[in-house]
Amino acid sequence: MKKINWLDHFANLLVVILGISIAFYLEGYKEETNNRAREQKYLESLIKDLEADLEALDTLQQINQMITKSIVTLSEATSGKEYEDFAQIRNDILTIQYNPPFVPQRTVYESIKSSGQIDKISDFEIRNEVIELYEQYYRGTNQYDEALNEHVRDFIKPFFMKNIKFTSRSTVADDFLRNNEFQNMIYAYRFLFTAKDGFYGEVKKKVEDVKEKLDEYLTGLK
Repeated sequence: MKKINWLDHFANLLVVILGISIAFYLEGYKEETNNRAREQKYLESLIKDLEADLEALDTLQQINQMITKSIVTLSEATSGKEYEDFAQIRNDILTIQYNPPFVPQRTVYESIKSSGQIDKISDFEIRNEVIELYEQYYRGTNQYDEALNEHVRDFIKPFFMKNIKFTSRSTVADDFLRNNEFQNMIYAYRFLFTAKDGFYGEVKKKVEDVKEKLDEYLTGLK
């Protein structure tokens, strides 16, 4: 009977174990590297979307300033302040009916969310910040936009269609500005618009904060 060389047998066994361990390590390392690369790609795409959202919010803030001016002018006119010319009344009437909504870039986020990859953003706090922005803040802007647009659609536009004659200055100046229905309507509109504009400001700050955190986190991953 051949004597077993236990030392050689142990060495061979050790080689097999080490080979398996190294294979598992390399596979794990490869998966970790792929996950990190995927996470970086997601973060870079989200940052680009947030940059676009900030540009959109900046534009909307400028438009909102113009609308605010028209709201204030119309509100003051209901208290007796005279308009200088008919063209200004017409412009203000048309301006307050123009309320472009904030339409955030959601494609990347929705893709990550629907594919179940949101946990690829490994930092728990960062992940929650992103979810909060899209699910609460962005959803909130949509609700404000819908409320204001409903008010314009259901009250502002029908009233103007029924009561305003753009061909007659006297009709515009003497009738609708002193109409009780219009006064209540314009003050309700002013309240809704002020709330919406204020919330837009909060959203912009939130976007800036999340983008800054994503930038810092992405830098740490590289």
